[in-house]
Formats: sequence, structure tokens, C-alpha cells
Amino acid sequence: MIKLNLAAGLLALMAAAPTLAQTAPSPTAAPGLALVRPTMETEPVDHEGDAADDPAIWVHPSDPAKSAIIATDKKGGMLVYDLSGKRLQYLPDGRMNNVDLRGGFKLGGRRVTLVAASDRTRKAIALYTIDPETRQLTSVADGVQATGLSDPYGLCMYRDRKGGTFVFVSDPQGLVRQWKLTATPAGKVRAQAVRDLRFDTQTEGCVADDATGALYVAEEDVALWKLGADAKTGAARKAIARVADNPALKDDLEGVGLYAQPGGKGYLVVSSQGNNSYAVFRREGDNAYVGSFGVAANDQAGIDGISGTDGLDVSSASLGAGLESGAFVAQDDDNAAPPGRQNFKLVPWSAIAAKLKL
Repeated sequence: MIKLNLAAGLLALMAAAPTLAQTAPSPTAAPGLALVRPTMETEPVDHEGDAADDPAIWVHPSDPAKSAIIATDKKGGMLVYDLSGKRLQYLPDGRMNNVDLRGGFKLGGRRVTLVAASDRTRKAIALYTIDPETRQLTSVADGVQATGLSDPYGLCMYRDRKGGTFVFVSDPQGLVRQWKLTATPAGKVRAQAVRDLRFDTQTEGCVADDATGALYVAEEDVALWKLGADAKTGAARKAIARVADNPALKDDLEGVGLYAQPGGKGYLVVSSQGNNSYAVFRREGDNAYVGSFGVAANDQAGIDGISGTDGLDVSSASLGAGLESGAFVAQDDDNAAPPGRQNFKLVPWSAIAAKLKL
């Protein structure tokens, strides 16, 4: 959801980040906020209005430059883009909202990358594999994997240390349901519900840390929560950051991504939609707040900035020349220059790290 009372949020963010790099004002971010610039934008989605929603970065197993961005058009289907922003595939499979992926899933006698998306048309979990050669998605769901939710909304995936693969899907009423994904002898995938988590209000963005077993869920108007990703850990949770307590945050809290580094280090990135910024927290310890950044226009490349972000993803894997430290990809609510339908924009992680001194 998008809230338009930006002025108060921007002033609050300025007060929260006095130590950040001083940069020129931007139409999408507060003066004094650390600003980075996108180096790539994707071709726009096919549908007008609020259509683009959530991206996931897929890393090619042998050639980083052939990695891809898998994304959703919540008015129509699934998209795959290369790292230049060119569309490689569009599947008109329904109103897909959020997307995530995990490698190492054993299906049909081989290890594959499994892609899951929240299918609002069928109130189901859509399931695909991606072919490393063609970078094309193929549905592998064993029929409609119904969620029983009123409106499948947010989604993220988790792979535990035993090799089990799970998916979390949220409902606008505050329910987050967890499923275990299993392969059938026929080479299809089924989802079996294993846990329900209940929040007081709407959630959407979430990310699981496979190495630590942590699950982070953004309750949009309230807080970023930390829970156990394993179904046996129950419903115990801790607020990493509350909207009411951190002036850098302005609801809605939307997309959540994990920049994983060796030794349990790294960063969480959260879309603070109400002030067009992204809050960064440490992965380790008590998930301390590090700072926030905004994405301003890259006039030289002819790419506008990012505002009103729904979904995002980050990756610490090398994605080829210029992206050796990984990348940040986010949905842009207003693709303003030139005016057009919504799309997704990419920023090298090295630029973010330099601005925030990570």
C-alpha cells in the first residue's frame, strides 16, 4: 500500500540521519539522505497503474553475467529480465504478487532452482523452475496449490540446514502461513501447510536467513519482526525496529531483502515506502540500524530515481562486471522519466556500501 503524506516522513528521516553523507536534494528523497543512482532499469510491465510489484535475483551457476531478475506483474503474470533490463519471458499466469527462489531443490533426479510466487488469481502458490541455459520459467506445481488464504499477498522462501524447502505466504488480515514443498514422483511440486503465524495487522515483505534460521517479517504499519523460520520454533518474535520508535521509518514497511556475507555478517534492507527510502540493519547481533539511503535519478544514463517501492531484493553474489559485490533491485512506483508503466531498477551494492560506509 502507498501513503502520500510524504512531507512529515521526509523531515523525520532527515532528523534520523544527520551523520549520513551530505548530498544534493532529490525529488524522491530528503536532503541529507545518502543517495545512490541506478545503473539499469528494466523494460516496463505490460499493465498500467500499480502493476509491477516484487523482484528476485537469480544467480547463474557458472556465468554471473547471465544472471537474471525474476519479477511479478500483479495485474498479469511473471517476468524474467536479463541484467541489461531486457525482457526474456512473460508468462500471463495470473495476478502474481510476490516472488522468491531457492536453489538445490531435488526434482526429477536433479537439483533445480525453485521459484515461488503468490498467485492472487487462484489464491494459490505458483511454482516454477528456471532453466539455466534459456533463463525461462516452467511451471512445476502439482495442480493448483491452494492456500486457503483470503488473498495470497507477501511471500518468501526458506531452505533449512537439512535441505527442506519452505514457503511463507501472508494474508492481508495478518495471517502468515508456512508450507513445506515436496517433490512428487512425477516431477511436480506440492505444498503442505506446517504452521500459522498471526500478526495484528497486514504484513507483506519478508525474508528468511537460511544460515541462521531467522525469519524477518514486515508488519507494514508497525514493525520489522524477527522470528524463527523453523516451524517448530512457534510464534515467539522480537521487534527489530518499530515505525513509531525509529524516525527513519515511515509506513508502509514493504519489501525486505538480505545481503548475506561470510561468517554470519551482512545486512537487511527494508523499503520504507512512506518516505521513499531504504533502511539498512545489520544481519548479526541485535540487527542494529546502520542508516538509510534513497535512489536518485541517473541523468547521464537517462534513468529516473525510485519512489514508493513495494518489493525489493539484494544479492551479495557477483553478477559480473560492475556488479562484483552484488546488487540491489527494487520496484519503482512512478517510472517518471520518460513517463511510462512501472518497472524495476538496479543499483550496484558497491555504491550503497560506499555511501553508508558499510
